[in-house]
Amino acid sequence: MVNYGKRYLLRVINSIMNEEVFFAVAQHNFAVVGTDGAYIKPIKTNYIFITPGQTMDILMTADKSPSHYYMAARAYEGVVFDNTTTTAIVKYIGNYTAPSTPAFPSNLPNYTDIDAVTSFTNRIKALASEEYLINVPQKVDTRLFITISVGSIPCPNDSCDGPNGSRLAASLDNVSFEEPDRRMISWI
Repeated sequence: MVNYGKRYLLRVINSIMNEEVFFAVAQHNFAVVGTDGAYIKPIKTNYIFITPGQTMDILMTADKSPSHYYMAARAYEGVVFDNTTTTAIVKYIGNYTAPSTPAFPSNLPNYTDIDAVTSFTNRIKALASEEYLINVPQKVDTRLFITISVGSIPCPNDSCDGPNGSRLAASLDNVSFEEPDRRMISWI
């Protein structure tokens, strides 16, 4: 629910393990002002492209005719991807006749649109300037090598929904996630 004329901060987090995502709100523009906890030079855009684990701070002004508008996200094509679009509805507060079908973001890039990916990512620039100095450490004390991977586990008779009847499995530094013993976390 949004009020006409107000500006909203959308904190978008891509919590998908292995897919980059396009995101847009029908007929609305954004100003991307931060990513991963750091301010950036504002990007004026009508969609974003966000990678797994990334966060973005987006300003959106509710300045369209009061109505209902779809916000939508779809994955960018990868090795394994889900070619569906997920939606929610932005509803303006006030008296108006709601449409039978909300407007859909016509600017949401196609899942194979590499030009949209390149165009968006090339515009991300640090806020650093003579006025806003950023002190980057010059001495490295510790080097870390971290491996994040997604593989597949075979299923009996190719019975799972993953690629080739298998199931997907993720790991960090070659250690797969294991559900903790419920008795060990019952005090939380």
